[in-house]
Amino acid sequence: MILKYRPEIDGLRAVSIISVVLYHATLSFKGINIFEGGFIGVDIFFLISGFLITGILILNIKRDGRINFKEFFERRVRRILPALLFVILVVSIFSHIILLPIDLIELSLSALYAILFNSNLYFYLTDLQYGTSVGLFKPLLHTWSLAVEEQFYLLFPFLLFFLKKDLNKIFTVVFLLTILSFFYANLTSFNNF
Repeated sequence: MILKYRPEIDGLRAVSIISVVLYHATLSFKGINIFEGGFIGVDIFFLISGFLITGILILNIKRDGRINFKEFFERRVRRILPALLFVILVVSIFSHIILLPIDLIELSLSALYAILFNSNLYFYLTDLQYGTSVGLFKPLLHTWSLAVEEQFYLLFPFLLFFLKKDLNKIFTVVFLLTILSFFYANLTSFNNF
C-alpha cells in the first residue's frame, strides 16, 4: 500500500504559501493591512502535514501491524534536517555581516533550539511575539512552525501506536485533543493580550 498522489494537496500548499507571502508583504490600503489573516497559511500547512503523516502511519499499521519508528524518524530527519542546517548556515553567514554582537549570541541560541526542534518554545519563553518589529532582527524566528511540526511528528506516532488495536478510536481521541487544544489556545490568548 502506497499513499496515492493527491493533486488537491498541492493546490492547498500553494494557497498556504501565497497567503503567508502576502501576509509578510504587509500590503496596506489606507493604513489597513489587506492580508492580516496570512497565518491561515500556516494552519493549512499543519493540516496538510497532519493528514499526510496520519495516512502514512495508518498505512504502516494496516500493512505491517505496527509502526516502524526507526524508518519513520529516519525519513523525517533526512527530509528536514539538511534543509534546516543549510538555512542556519546561510543565516549565520549573513548575520555576522548585519547583526550586532549581542544579537549574534541570541542567534546562536535560536539556532541551537531550531536544530533541537524547540524554537517555538525558545521564542515563547523569551517573550518574542511574531510579527513585531523586534522579530525582524530574529532571522530564525520562522523556525517556530517547523518546531511545531516536528513535535507533532515525535508525539503523534506514539499515540497511534497505542491505539493501533482499535483504529476507530483515533478519530475520537484526535477530536477530543482538538477540542482541548482549542480551549487551551483561547484561554492562553486572553492571558497574553
